Amino acid sequence: MTRPYTGFDGNANGKRAGLEKFVELTIAHFNRGVWNNGTWSVRNMKNPNLDKPRPSVHGTGRAADLSWRKNGAKGFGDYAVACQVVDFWVANADILLVEEVHDYFPAPFGRGWRCNRAEWTVYSKPSIGSAPGGDWFHVEIAPQHADNPAYYEQVFATLAGAPKPSSAPVAPSSAPATSNGYPGASLKVGSKGDAVKKVQSKVGVIADGDFGQKTKAAVVAWQKQNPRCGPADGIVGKQTWQAMFG
Repeated sequence: MTRPYTGFDGNANGKRAGLEKFVELTIAHFNRGVWNNGTWSVRNMKNPNLDKPRPSVHGTGRAADLSWRKNGAKGFGDYAVACQVVDFWVANADILLVEEVHDYFPAPFGRGWRCNRAEWTVYSKPSIGSAPGGDWFHVEIAPQHADNPAYYEQVFATLAGAPKPSSAPVAPSSAPATSNGYPGASLKVGSKGDAVKKVQSKVGVIADGDFGQKTKAAVVAWQKQNPRCGPADGIVGKQTWQAMFG
């Protein structure tokens, strides 16, 4: 379901309790596999590709950067594993009131999800700063509950796997896929169905359930960025599926 995108709607006077709670509970939900790399800050966008300075949504108090970089006992340190965070935000975007997500890591220009299109876009030109290779995710929430931490306490408590803080991040698993939804056969050009839609959402193409040449190209690009998938052949076998969803 699509929703209007708010964007910059004026600078706040300080940190907003709803957004701070959203960040805290996301970090706890993933056992410190991501960490707070910055929330409220009145400044312009850090994007050298803009034609003129534009105020950052960080100034509204509704945006946060969460890094997956290894930092002591924090951070997955593994992009393929860290993608479960953005998948979680997008899958629960309506109840979490997530409006935008930036993923800076994929080459050549990163990717973005926005509530008014409800799908990922793989950028074909410099659209977001720090791409490629940025080791954090940018997320924005809607204004409705940006000052209401109780709302996010309730929402996270209702989601599967309610947050349970841990002293260490979740470690990447090398175990074979079992209950992670692997369809039992490789997905490639000509494949169709819900499993294809899941892969398409992961690699940032239109999730129509039809594995065509655009999907193959996006899978190849994803595999190149995640060498533990095995060869970058555009085929989603068990090893690639495990890297994507394990």
